[in-house]
Amino acid sequence: MAGRRFDRCLAVVGACAALAAVRVVAQVGSGQLTGVVRDQTGAAIGGATIVVTSPETSDVRRVVSTPDGVYAAPNLAPGEYRVDVQVTGFRPFRREGVRIATGDTVRLDFELIIGSVREAVTVRADTPMLRAERASLGALVEHEKVVQLPLNGRSFVTLASLAPGVALPPNSQFPRINGGRPRTNEYLFDGISVLQPEPGQVAFFPVLDAIQEFKIESNSPPAEFGRFNGGVVNLTTKAGGNAFHGDGFDFLRNEALNARNFFASTNPVKPEYRRQQFGGVLGGPIVPNRTFFFVDYQGQRQAIGRTVTSTVPTILQRQGVFTEAIGGRVPAIYDPATTTMTAGGGFTRSAFANNTIPIGRMDPAAVVLLQQQLGPPPNTFTDFTTSVTEVADSLTWVKGRHTVKTGLDWRWERLNVLQPPSPMGSYTFSNLFTDLPGVANTGVPLASFVLG
Repeated sequence: MAGRRFDRCLAVVGACAALAAVRVVAQVGSGQLTGVVRDQTGAAIGGATIVVTSPETSDVRRVVSTPDGVYAAPNLAPGEYRVDVQVTGFRPFRREGVRIATGDTVRLDFELIIGSVREAVTVRADTPMLRAERASLGALVEHEKVVQLPLNGRSFVTLASLAPGVALPPNSQFPRINGGRPRTNEYLFDGISVLQPEPGQVAFFPVLDAIQEFKIESNSPPAEFGRFNGGVVNLTTKAGGNAFHGDGFDFLRNEALNARNFFASTNPVKPEYRRQQFGGVLGGPIVPNRTFFFVDYQGQRQAIGRTVTSTVPTILQRQGVFTEAIGGRVPAIYDPATTTMTAGGGFTRSAFANNTIPIGRMDPAAVVLLQQQLGPPPNTFTDFTTSVTEVADSLTWVKGRHTVKTGLDWRWERLNVLQPPSPMGSYTFSNLFTDLPGVANTGVPLASFVLG
């Protein structure tokens, strides 16, 4: 009995999935098409059928104008569309090349001519430049600019400064929009917020070649955007279509192509600097006109050599012998155990013979640290690996005036860092105990440490 119930439930779920597949539309940082249908006298035409078709995916959206001639086609993925208008007694009207941008509301009015269905009017033109449906101000950065402009590190955020009123502060990964703080902006990728609990921290940045476009909402954004007091970065990634499209890339930096630092050593050998960013994107159909896929990958390999000069104990200093010059001089070291008060109220000490600390006076803990910690460290090695795997999408089922929306955002992050700036530790000592009180340039900080 339990097995039969399970089979029935599975069948119901499968039927619901099949039904949803007919009407489900990917909900991204979408746009909207609206306008009024009129005749040549300016009178509104109600009951006109407006068909919005995506040539790339063959996705069709049908809406009907109201008695006032008003129509609206919401939740349109950014891209190019073909719009057909039909109503009995008028010539069919077709407009091609209608561009819908991320987060944009496009107004497109139609004026129909009386005639038969055998006659048709076809217009190919982009949408009007003037946007009167929203009071918000913003700028759109298209895919061509994203992939063609040079970017150090391949982060799209640098391109935000192309928008008016947007600046990228020095040493900052986030833009300042209309004077707001960089950490007070909202970031939406395909309609999903990618802000982490830490204010202004973005979870990840998409691969440049997978970005279709992004828009900077800089002033008076619509009410649908909230939870911020700066600006909005609304980004749309690419999606698959009826044709296979893809590309590969490989960007290389090598020390052989770098100029030598003018202020560096005259040694012709340059420090190692090698960075390689590589990957690709691919999209296409799984079931033509119904199901599509799009995948992207980017890898980074980086090896940077740095020369760091540090002060470490010499072999003689490990034995308590401080007869080697430090900074061009040999400072005398004094025995703190011989400190006595002078007649004038000061203090004096006796110097160690031959500037050498007897073995018996050396602190045992300091001797162990000298042998294990404070010796010359091996060449430090840096290993930095970060990897992010994410599956994110939201689906909307539209039926008449009813809309049901569901979504998924699954992200798996891996971080592996081995980057010790001081692998043996960092220590600071004072010459307070081996100097001659009141006399400058006496005592050695390491000698004070050796004495414990």
